[in-house]
Amino acid sequence: MRERIVKAAKSLIKIKLMLSLLIGLILINGYSGMAGVNETGGRKIIVKKGDKVKIQYKVSLTNGTVFKESKPGKPLEFTVGDDKMPRGLDQAVLGMELREEKNVTVYSKDAYGKRNEDLVMKFVRSDLPRSFEPEVGRVVKIRNIPGTIIKIDEENVYLDGNHPLAGRDVVFDIKVIGIE
Repeated sequence: MRERIVKAAKSLIKIKLMLSLLIGLILINGYSGMAGVNETGGRKIIVKKGDKVKIQYKVSLTNGTVFKESKPGKPLEFTVGDDKMPRGLDQAVLGMELREEKNVTVYSKDAYGKRNEDLVMKFVRSDLPRSFEPEVGRVVKIRNIPGTIIKIDEENVYLDGNHPLAGRDVVFDIKVIGIE
């Protein structure tokens, strides 16, 4: 009788150990096996037009210089196809799955557009507030026109209204962390 109890206890200990390992693996992996499963059909959730997505991202120039990246815990959120994001970024996330990562090079026309020299404007310094201290490279609004100061001379301040990445090919590193 005693041998049966010892044998049963050993079996229970093995089962408990296996369950503990299994639960540990599930917790460590963050339920990754269920990451893209839809409650209704068991299919992978894939980004499509009209979805609201959350992404971690990094935007770099093709030479590797990082222009901007999301901060941990503060993803970029947008609705795919609403024309508020660069076209190349919108197209890059289409078809991605939850937690998928992608690196994509986007040509200037589909990133931040071609450079438009008509958006470089000249403002007479004497017409600006006396308290305004222009500085090359500073991003400002002059008469409600946003831009970057690119040149200053004795009489004028030159403001570039183009996006700083206009006319440049960029690389997006993307990770989809939410799809609604």
